[in-house]
Amino acid sequence: MDSRPLLIFDLDGARFALDATQVRESVWLPELTPVEEAPPWLVGLFSLRGRIIPVADLRLRFGHPARAYRPADQVVVVEAEHLPMGLIVSEVIEVIDFLSAAIQPPPQFDAAAPGPAHLVVGEARVHEHLVSLLDLSLLTRLSQLAESTEPTESSQQPTPAGHFCPDATPEERALFRARAVALHEAPLEEQGVRLGLAVVELDGECFGVELAAVQEFCDIVQVSPIPCCPPHILGAMSLRGELLTLIDPRAALNLPPAGRGNKAVVALVGEQAVGIAVDAVHDVVYLKQEELQPPPAALRERCGAEITGTAAYAGRTMTVLDLPALLARKEWSVDEHV
Repeated sequence: MDSRPLLIFDLDGARFALDATQVRESVWLPELTPVEEAPPWLVGLFSLRGRIIPVADLRLRFGHPARAYRPADQVVVVEAEHLPMGLIVSEVIEVIDFLSAAIQPPPQFDAAAPGPAHLVVGEARVHEHLVSLLDLSLLTRLSQLAESTEPTESSQQPTPAGHFCPDATPEERALFRARAVALHEAPLEEQGVRLGLAVVELDGECFGVELAAVQEFCDIVQVSPIPCCPPHILGAMSLRGELLTLIDPRAALNLPPAGRGNKAVVALVGEQAVGIAVDAVHDVVYLKQEELQPPPAALRERCGAEITGTAAYAGRTMTVLDLPALLARKEWSVDEHV
């Protein structure tokens, strides 16, 4: 039977689908450059290896109220009729092969009524979710969409021109900016591999955590203890309505115990997000391969095999951690059934 590949993504709890053959890649949301004289839902531009990508906020396109962007947001880069565009989504879920016959036409509304209903070309049930299929050929026709969309009070750009995420923390702004710089870089074979690191502090020492393992940074607030857990499990806290287990890495790194810290680095362990408590998040940096030095034997013996190297940072020595390997330690696993 006829099937088609679909990319499924989440947008504020609702599921949507795109023709996966027209999806080029997905990236973490970078800092965007605002666009003058653009429709309100076209919220900025970024450079993807030298190619300028306009970025649409589907929330605004659908007439939803604007909300502040988060480091966990992603951009799906699509291309239809040789026109690229980025779509800001909450989370990319999966790519599946779906039977075309199982896609039903969307509800019919008055064609003369304003609104984005014409972007939805089908509805389908995927697992337990109802998924709306979007028409990419319409999404990438900027001139037609600009004429068909009038700005409303609820769909105005959330930030003034020249600013991106003004309410973001300094650490989040640095992360957005570092992503934009990295995406602009020439292909790796021309520039050489660069290692993206979030620079954090623990007990007065600087550690680098690979950005590939980092979802976002957040403040540590209202931690609730979890019964029958080992000492390195500090407890759980709520992050936008989801429970986040908070881990103290000091014992694993042979650092003296201290307070729980003020910031958390949110990372994924499998499909579960966990928070790594740190004293501060200082910066986001990109290192050339030659800038990363092998760790001294004494440092690896003290902090463990998850130390991958050292590098200079702001006149200090930064220790680079393999965070996924650290989180994979057997003694760090939490049996939720205990």
